[in-house]
Order: sequence, then C-alpha cells, then structure tokens
Amino acid sequence: MPIVNKAIDNLPTDGGRALAKYIAIFWQFMVIVGGLAVLLYLIWGALDWIFAGNNPDRLTRAKTKLFDGIFGLVLLVLSYLIIKIISTVTGLDILNPAWPTL
Repeated sequence: MPIVNKAIDNLPTDGGRALAKYIAIFWQFMVIVGGLAVLLYLIWGALDWIFAGNNPDRLTRAKTKLFDGIFGLVLLVLSYLIIKIISTVTGLDILNPAWPTL
C-alpha cells in the first residue's frame, strides 16, 4: 500500500468538526477573559480617578485607563458583530458548526 493511501486512511473522519469546536471554544474563552479584563481595567481607572484629587497627571492617567477599557469593550463587541455578519452572509453558524461528514 502506498504511503499516500495510509495517510488518507489515518485522517479523522469528523469532517473538521473537532477543529471548528476548538476554534469556537477558544473564541468564547477569549471573549470571557477580555470582558473580565475590561471590567477590571474600568474599575482600576475609576478608582484612579477617585483618588486623583487635584493632581492633573493622575487624572489624565485615569482618563486614559477608562478610555482604553471602553476601547477594549468596543473591540469585543466588534468581534461578535463580525462573526454574526459572516454567519449571516455565509449561512453558517460559526460558533456552533455542523460540518458535513465524509
């Protein structure tokens, strides 16, 4: 039996379903971690603002942290919207893939 046929015989027969599930799980995990990071960064920026007092340098750093936290939240929402747009255009449910089997 040639080597090529052995390699084809050893391929998984799930049609890529496992890879798609791992990608979906990884994306969901990253969104959760990103959401927690945004929440903590916003709290950190708010506390910096509260404790800044009349120090303009600390107030500027606090505003920067709040802006960066909101920017991170926008990126998380955009990642979800991009996946939904791709799902709508292609007709595929990217986060719950149903790949055809061989």
